[in-house]
Amino acid sequence: MKKLLMLLSALLCFAACSTVQSMQQAVNCRYEIASAEVSDFSLTDINLDVKVAITNTSKTQEAKLNRFTGVLYIADNEVSNISFGAYEIAPSSTEMAKATLNIPFVKVGKNLIGLVTTNSVSVKYKIKGTMYFNTVLGEIPIPVVITQKEEM
Repeated sequence: MKKLLMLLSALLCFAACSTVQSMQQAVNCRYEIASAEVSDFSLTDINLDVKVAITNTSKTQEAKLNRFTGVLYIADNEVSNISFGAYEIAPSSTEMAKATLNIPFVKVGKNLIGLVTTNSVSVKYKIKGTMYFNTVLGEIPIPVVITQKEEM
């Protein structure tokens, strides 16, 4: 009975160590908005295909992301929800997470008017959300913020 208990304890410890390594890799990934292209538009809204580059900075450990949910902001104004599913990123490589956003012109119009009235030539945007991944201990959330400023 003692041997079985020790074996189960060792397996649980190994799983916990593996979970900690996975969490560390997810935290150590770099996130960047790679592109945003118009895929469709109407009189009321616009659809954007957004690609987020996720770079695994580790040289030895794979990073496994289960899902991401967040919000796209332009000039600090909430514009649209964004989400994407599971990705496995090999060591020292980059994966492109893809999402399609539906943005009502009402929200875009406010941002464009603000840029014109302030005589701005740059657009500041960010994605703020939570990355989730499953572990032996359950689902673990990690907050992520991606910011960029584009000159026009």
